[in-house]
Parts: sequence; structure tokens; C-alpha cells
Amino acid sequence: MLAAEWAHQACLKDTQVKINSEFTIIKKYLSGIGAAYLNSNGVELAGGDDCAVLATQAKLLISTDTSVAGIHFLKSMQPHAIAYRAVSTALSDIAAMGGVPTAFNLSLVIPTFDPSWMKDFRKGLIKISKEHKIPLIGGDLVKGPLQISVTVLGQPGRKILLRSGAKHGDILCLSGVLGQAYMGLKEFKASSLINAQTKPYLFPKAQVGYAQAIAPYATAAIDVSDGIFQDLSHLIDQSNIGCELDLVKVPVADSLYQKQCLEFGDDYQLLFTVPPNKLALLQSKIKSMGKKCHTIGVIKGTRLKILNNPFKTIKNWDHFR
Repeated sequence: MLAAEWAHQACLKDTQVKINSEFTIIKKYLSGIGAAYLNSNGVELAGGDDCAVLATQAKLLISTDTSVAGIHFLKSMQPHAIAYRAVSTALSDIAAMGGVPTAFNLSLVIPTFDPSWMKDFRKGLIKISKEHKIPLIGGDLVKGPLQISVTVLGQPGRKILLRSGAKHGDILCLSGVLGQAYMGLKEFKASSLINAQTKPYLFPKAQVGYAQAIAPYATAAIDVSDGIFQDLSHLIDQSNIGCELDLVKVPVADSLYQKQCLEFGDDYQLLFTVPPNKLALLQSKIKSMGKKCHTIGVIKGTRLKILNNPFKTIKNWDHFR
């Protein structure tokens, strides 16, 4: 639904945008992205009809994520960063289950049409499409307050990582440092620059390769999007078990901002559990990739217990709190 169908739907739903201008926007800025990956990813039909068509007889991973201006990203961010970030955060859910992304849909709401903004937004879509070798296969375009909804599709690996698989005695692990997104946002607000410090926030990386590497050994996994305590709580709740988390062992981007690094989320690192007898094999695999595996706790008991906690309260992200 990238060209004629998008324009047709827009004509029905959004009378404020002329059909000719909307058709032109879609054709010029939102078509052909990742077209080279259609056949290899099993996409028989992308834009131009009521639905995309995927040739699959196997299980399919599907997830949707919505990014709203002023809540999930700053309006002052460059359009290519907004586009990249919106797709990458959605892809993180595919990564958390050990899957391989195959395609994505994009629903874009824009207040007005600005050709330079759209041109730069397209650059971000192309960048993430090339990184993960996935095509944009459909979506929607309407007029309204700026927001982006992304639906990602993926193929599961031999083993699907669920939140519900953690077992008593498993080691709790973390794929990387927390708080880089917080520090990046802090720096971007001060400088408006794209640099090494701001990139973790502007261009977060979905841990796709890392997740595929740990899948044969891990028992459960979740990505850290809303803060480590909230996401860990989801994992142990689904697994119906407790956990001891040692804050001393949790790596943070800046110890002076330890609390904010733990609370903020948006790092899209993986939080996962591994049986003790498989930990060495997993660590060896991760080391061979030039990555790290931080052991930060143990699955035990019936509730979440935080060790070495200097803070009275730690709040994580909740849209409705």
C-alpha cells in the first residue's frame, strides 16, 4: 500500500491533503526503500495493492511500535534520526526474541509537507533498511501531529526467546552498558550535535546479531526499553520466579548519573538468563564477536530483590503513570 493504495486511502480518510500531492510524496520519498531485499526476504508483493504478500509457511514474528514527537523523540531532531530511531526501536522487539527481521511497514503522520524534511527522513529509512537488509513494504500517510508507527516482521531462529523461560539458578545477564541513551539525550539537548555521545540516543542499535548468538544458550530474554527494573519485572513475572539483581554489577555510562542511567531505558540492550552450565559457552561466543556479557544477578526466590541499592525509589518509564 505504498503508492496508489496509500493515496486512495488518504483520499478517503484525510480530505485535508490533496490526492495528487500525497501520491507524489509517497512515490518520491516512501517507495522503493529496500527493494533489493524483497525476493531474498520472501516478499512477493510490496506496494500498489491492498496488502503486501509474503511467501511463508513458517512462523512469523510481528511487532508494532509507535513513536510520538515530544514523547519518544525531540521535535528538534534531524528527520533522518527520527526515521532511523523509529524503525530501530521496533526492530529491537524482533531481536529480543532471537529473530531475523525481514520487512517493515511504516505509518507516518505529518503536520505539513516539507520536501527537505521528507528527503532527510527518507535517508534514515534507507540507512536502517541497508543495515538490516529489509524492505519497506507498505503503510499509511496522513496529516496530523507528528508521529510514526512501525510494524516489523521477522523470522524466528531455531529457538524463539521468550520472557517466560527463566529457571531457578539461571544467571541474569546484560548485553551492554545502560545509560548511554540518557547521556546522549542530555548532550543533544545541550548541543544539538550528532556525535559519538549523542548517537546512542539518536541512532539506537537493535541487538539482532547478539540475540541470535545467545539464543542457543539463553532461557529467556527481553530488551531494555523502559528501564532495567521494569523490564526485568516483566521477565520474572512471565517466568513466575524471583531474582536477585546486584546494582554494583550493572554497568552504567556515567556513575555520577547512575540513578538516571538505570531509570531512563531507551538503550535497547538485552536482558537475558542463562543456565550456569552454559554461561562459559555463551561468553566465549560473545567474546568472539567482540561483544561483552555482563553477569548482574541470579534467578532465585519468588520476588525481585535488589542488592547494593543506594536509592530509596527508582522509577521506570510508564506512559500512563
